[in-house]
Amino acid sequence: MNLLNDYPLLCPIDARPLHPEGRQLVCAAGHSFDLAKQGYVNLLPVQNKKSKSPGDSKAMVDARRAFLHTGAYDPIAAGLTKQVRALWSEERGELCVLDAGCGEGFYLGALAEALGGSESRANVKLLGVDISKPAVVAAAKKYKEIAWVVGSNHQTLVPDGSQDVVLCLFGFPCFEVFSRALKSGGKVLLADAGPDHLIELRELIYPSVRRKPLPSMAGAESLGFELVASQRLRYSIRLRSQAAISDLMLMTPHFFKAGREGRQAVAGLTQLAVTVDVSFRVLSAPH
Repeated sequence: MNLLNDYPLLCPIDARPLHPEGRQLVCAAGHSFDLAKQGYVNLLPVQNKKSKSPGDSKAMVDARRAFLHTGAYDPIAAGLTKQVRALWSEERGELCVLDAGCGEGFYLGALAEALGGSESRANVKLLGVDISKPAVVAAAKKYKEIAWVVGSNHQTLVPDGSQDVVLCLFGFPCFEVFSRALKSGGKVLLADAGPDHLIELRELIYPSVRRKPLPSMAGAESLGFELVASQRLRYSIRLRSQAAISDLMLMTPHFFKAGREGRQAVAGLTQLAVTVDVSFRVLSAPH
């Protein structure tokens, strides 16, 4: 049986509950969505797309997977896992986590592995959602114990009050949707690039670099969210091949923002030391 059969999902067209019928998820109004052989479901209707192929391309997904395979961002995954563990104990029973903007599944996969040894693992439900179909396909192929959905953060795809934690890692949060999805007192865990993140790479490819502050929480606070914890993770890595440097470029927006001179400056490098600067922030949902 497909794992998605056990997850309460809503129709992206009319927000009615979806239920399994053969190899499809169907709502009471008759809207149906095929369960792909890789184990995911596409809940992003054509009318909700702003482009033919929204989100990361297959080339970006492949580059990100190759880069993450080097272990360069393992400390970020470990920091995420530590944060989630701090928000939940096995005595509390079921833990439902929604990764809103899951990409190719690296971080949610690391969380699943960290919780895998627990006798309560059956009580942990992990759901990854991303607007990029190539990313979700890659995630579904690798992480079989997680439910995967092609969808948008601006869609309500899970029942109100169903999630303990919503992750939004280097993505685009939609706090109105998150607020509905979370249980009373549930948490949003954000990870954002800090002002020094990849600063050495940015200084190579841009004529001038501005250290941007973290995204404002004003919109979330206006909805009743409260910032309850924050932590900064900062360390250095050394990339030792042109392939690793190219993968890092391609997996970030810098590849598309950089001009020809900036790309040329990076293309000839075989080594590069860069700073990783990440901020974790935990927001508590309104009661």
